[in-house]
Amino acid sequence: MKPETAIYTAYDDHVGLDFSEPEKNLMRAILKTAIEDLRKSGESHRDAYNFFKSIDETYVFSFRSICNHLNLCHKTVLVLCGLLGGGEATEKLPQPQAEPTSEPLNEVEVNVEVEVEERTES
Repeated sequence: MKPETAIYTAYDDHVGLDFSEPEKNLMRAILKTAIEDLRKSGESHRDAYNFFKSIDETYVFSFRSICNHLNLCHKTVLVLCGLLGGGEATEKLPQPQAEPTSEPLNEVEVNVEVEVEERTES
């Protein structure tokens, strides 16, 4: 059965409004800030490390909850951040370098942002 109205044709490619998009943008910003804080030293670095290593899924802005809402694999994000390798989490706190280099983490940021964009488009 083929619709013959102009209205149906005009709205055939309509994409519905996603009312959760502002919250998803906030979650992306939290994740990006945490990745940037891994480059820093001191309390910011420790807080970011603890954020990524938390297993809490009940708090809406916890790392695993954010990954669930954004359709990201939390293990993949940890691997990209260098916090998970070879199937096991690193047990000791990574030490920041005296002068942080942004090369490896910039690559991580790009990969995470690309992953987030790919998942939201489909």
